[in-house]
Parts: sequence; C-alpha cells; structure tokens
Amino acid sequence: MHKVLVPKYSGAHRFACLALYRALLRQCRPLTADTPWLSETKPLIRQNFRKYKKLQSPSQSANALKAGYEALDLLSSSHTKQQDAHRVTTLIAQARSQKDKYAAMQRKIRPVAPPANPLTPKKARKEKSICFQEETSQRHPNATSILDRPRPLGDKKRNVPVLVNARGLPFLRYKKPQPRNVSSVIRKKLGRRWNWIERRDRLKIELLFAKDEEEWDRITKTKEPSTWSEHPANAIADVNARIGRFDMQSKELADNMWKIVLAEKALAEEEASQKQPK
Repeated sequence: MHKVLVPKYSGAHRFACLALYRALLRQCRPLTADTPWLSETKPLIRQNFRKYKKLQSPSQSANALKAGYEALDLLSSSHTKQQDAHRVTTLIAQARSQKDKYAAMQRKIRPVAPPANPLTPKKARKEKSICFQEETSQRHPNATSILDRPRPLGDKKRNVPVLVNARGLPFLRYKKPQPRNVSSVIRKKLGRRWNWIERRDRLKIELLFAKDEEEWDRITKTKEPSTWSEHPANAIADVNARIGRFDMQSKELADNMWKIVLAEKALAEEEASQKQPK
C-alpha cells in the first residue's frame, strides 16, 4: 500500500524549509544606506512562513518552496542589480497596499459595538480597587523606610497612622486600601514563620520515633555512635531559635512603630493648634 507522506512530518522537509527561512532572513540585512527597504521584507517573510507552515499538500509545499527560492534569488541579486532592487520595492509597496485595503475592508464589515452600559457604583469601586492594586504591586523606587517617619511639619493635614497587628506582625496603616506590595511582604513573612512551625511539628513526631529507636537499642543492648534523638532535637532547637528571633524582631518593630504613632499624633495636634485662628 502506498504510504502517504505529509511534508510537515518529514525531517528533510523541515530542514529544507528552515534553511530557506534563514537564508531569506540573512538577505534582508541592509548592507548599505541605499538599501533600507531590505529590512521591510523581513516581516513579510515571517508572515508568509507562518501562513504556509501547516501545508499538507505536496504540490502546494513544492510551489511554496519554489516561490521561496525565487525570492531568495531576487533578494540576492537586488544587492547588485538596480532592476531587481526596483522589483523588490514594487512588491513591498503592493503588499503594503493590499494590507491597507484588507484592514479598511475589515473595519467596514466589523460590527459596531453596542454602547457600554455605565458602571454601577459597586463595579466602579471594584475597577478602582483593581487599578490601585496593579499600580502598587511594586515598591516605589523613591520610597523611604517607614521608620524614617514622622515627616516634618507641612501645609497638608497630617494623616496619623494606625498600628495594626497582622497575626503577630506589626505594620503601620496610613490609609485604605492597603497597597499590594505591603500585603505581599506581610504574606511572605507570615508564610515563612508558618513553615518553621510546620517543620517543628514534623520534627517533634520524628523525635518520638527516635526515642522509640533508643528504647529498642537499650533493650537489644546496641550501641550507636550518637543517639537517635540528637539530630531531631538540634533541629527543633534551631527552628525555635529562628521563630524566637523573628518574634523578637517583630516586637522591636512594633515598639518603633508605636513611637512613630505617638510622634505623628503629637505633630498633628501641633499643626492643628497652629492653624486655629488666634
């Protein structure tokens, strides 16, 4: 039975097409200032290769390859022959004109979109919140540390922050909604602490098994170079130390932030007293 060969599944066919594609792209490099139009042929070549890369008919594939080799010869000779260069520029102009006509035709037959309904207040708030979260996803490059506050007296009304406790992690909230980068930092820190707690719980279970092994060694009078519970106990101590350092740093941060809140309150009262009419 005759075996039908699909060109795109043939390694030799793919190799020939890729070689032709690369050769055409190499010819699109403008060698002199007089041939800037060569760079305009590169998008056309890529577009046509994407268009015809799924051809399955052997005759259509052969015709496409033949056209590609003719284009390669034309581009190669256009560097030296003015007549071929003029032909290439004419083909580029024709392709551009056809593209513009097709785009104009598509705009004419495109259905007119119905007028958008006005957003409800709830949807408007949701859209505003989404935009704010996207804008605050990254830390501002000129942002200063929160511990550099309070700022000097100014003309605007001072916004006194609120010290918030997020599962043991303190932070200052100046306004709502909360910036996305702040939420991300809080989530990462709390996630790291929770991972330590889960690791400690797993180690405690391993410590119980280790003690059972030690009891078995005592019964069988087997001596080991080190106890079974030594390494789990050391790991638990290390995790507890990390959690303790994290909690201590959070406590120190909370103390510093509370001092900022008190200073902001004092400055706000001072500014309010200065603005009162005498």
